[in-house]
Amino acid sequence: MLPPGGALPSASEVGVAEPVSGYLAGAPARVRLVVRLGLRALQLTSFPRRFSHLPLDKRSRHLEKLEGSRHSFLRDLFLLFKTLTGVGYSRDMRVQRVLGVESRCVGTPSPLRLHRGAMQAPDGVERCDVVVVGSGAGGASVARVLSEAGVSVIVVEEGEHYDASTYSRDVFESLPKLYRDSGLTVAEGRPAIPLPVGRCVGGTTVINSGTCFRAPGDILMRWREEFGIDWATELDGEFEAVERALNVTRVVQGAVGRNAELCRIGADALGVSNHGLARNAADVTCCGSCPTGCAIDAKMAMHVSELPRAVAAGASIRAGQRVTRVLVENGRAVGVKCRGGYEVRAKAVVLAAGALGTPELLLRQRLADSSGEVGRHLHIHPACWVGAHYDDPVNGWDGVMQSWAVDEWNDRGLFLEATFSPLSFGGHWLRGAGAPYKARLEQFDHLGVIGVHLSDRSEGRVALSGGGARITYKLTKDDAATLRFGIARAADVHFAAGATEVYPQVGRVSVLKPGEQTPLVEQGRFHPGEMRLEGFHPMGTTRMGRDPRTSVVSPSGETHDVPGLYVADSGLFPTSLRVNPMITVMAVARRVAAGVADGLTPAGAAPRTPARSEAR
Repeated sequence: MLPPGGALPSASEVGVAEPVSGYLAGAPARVRLVVRLGLRALQLTSFPRRFSHLPLDKRSRHLEKLEGSRHSFLRDLFLLFKTLTGVGYSRDMRVQRVLGVESRCVGTPSPLRLHRGAMQAPDGVERCDVVVVGSGAGGASVARVLSEAGVSVIVVEEGEHYDASTYSRDVFESLPKLYRDSGLTVAEGRPAIPLPVGRCVGGTTVINSGTCFRAPGDILMRWREEFGIDWATELDGEFEAVERALNVTRVVQGAVGRNAELCRIGADALGVSNHGLARNAADVTCCGSCPTGCAIDAKMAMHVSELPRAVAAGASIRAGQRVTRVLVENGRAVGVKCRGGYEVRAKAVVLAAGALGTPELLLRQRLADSSGEVGRHLHIHPACWVGAHYDDPVNGWDGVMQSWAVDEWNDRGLFLEATFSPLSFGGHWLRGAGAPYKARLEQFDHLGVIGVHLSDRSEGRVALSGGGARITYKLTKDDAATLRFGIARAADVHFAAGATEVYPQVGRVSVLKPGEQTPLVEQGRFHPGEMRLEGFHPMGTTRMGRDPRTSVVSPSGETHDVPGLYVADSGLFPTSLRVNPMITVMAVARRVAAGVADGLTPAGAAPRTPARSEAR
């Protein structure tokens, strides 16, 4: 994959095999099995000789053939091998020095902090009014609203607590600590689509890019009219409270780096709508560590914003506790039980483990699923990395990672965002193998990147298989065609900004020259499985609605089947959202929490109004 020659060291000189093996050794058993079987299959793709027995030049040529294969299984094998090799390679400081990569953050750290020592669960049973499962955007918001309303709250989180003082910049150390499945969660299908999801105190907000969009009005109106969620169009107060709490601010032109500036220049040249993104990192002008935790905690993720506020109001957090069961007595949810024996007894249970974790927990108990809808209707916002080469240096790491948007084609469900991933997360998307791939990698400082995201009509499912969750997703031909249209438009923006070639991630089209994007990509004939995608926003798997036959959760957030059991994460969304979902999750969770608080108010007492709380 990375042979000797050129300015960069070879993979063997770096010593990739050992750190990759060490990383995989700590991955979950099911992930290790999949990787092991995949690498064994790779050995057999060069039959009659094993891949590892081929001469170096023939191995490189064979990998190139796999990348361009018509068979999705072979392409997936190639991408698995390339990703593991690429991450192991790019973490090496010698490689980063040659490329001039410098990951740094410039901004003001959040003053809010949690204390790890206070998160240790006691032996036996704890009691509270409400136990919240999960500490991401939904769980943290619920915890703050309830605790500030005088409700006693315990937040139970599977992952551990990390912050700027304990993050590792070594990707192979950070992935097992911060991500579900050590960062190897995948939606199976054609194509297989990686789904990076957080598993730590603060959830995915710790590792996301911090982009903040309110849900589009037409989407909320649809939720109201089609799904009976009457309050869906009345979330302005919640959105305002969230934006104050996270200090959400739109980035300023000229202060976010060259990658964003090129996106703006290209969009302006085409005359298409574009703007700076709003983020929960107000004065940050350079950030290159988001996927492994903000190096200075200037991004207002939940562990440095809503969770400390909840704790200040009386909430407790229990980290490192995997919930294995919701306790139900006389048909009502009364608490949770964790692996190892820790138990929380409560008057109400709020599940906020995300659109993958919450359905998995419910399915294990066959709970709240009389409709048969738990785990279904998974949307993931499939996304494509569209890179481009520019003659002049871009140094994309020297700026805000996700910073500029092109929303001209939002009516088609497309949103384009200038997003420059760090070397360990973006280098393997460059096409090729062997010397050609290495040559492109040597030009990493000349790379510009636009991410193409789709609000999908395609659906997937979370189910149980072999003792764990199995995630599947079927990309439809129509959605694949819309994505190809979006990729072609991203290429338009790149070329209008001066790019000399574009890397489209579609089929056997490895490189585009100016003018080729429409005939080769947009109008080309491809199977959906020929696209190379990622998914960043799982949602919809416990969807909300008035009709218990077609939904899992009522508009109050309480499950139709089990009184006292609520959901407050992106699984509630009855449709795909069309924008980054974080603050919509928080706004909806605040609404659910307000209802939970009112339900706990004694008869005759003054009604609680926690959703009106102000950021401190």
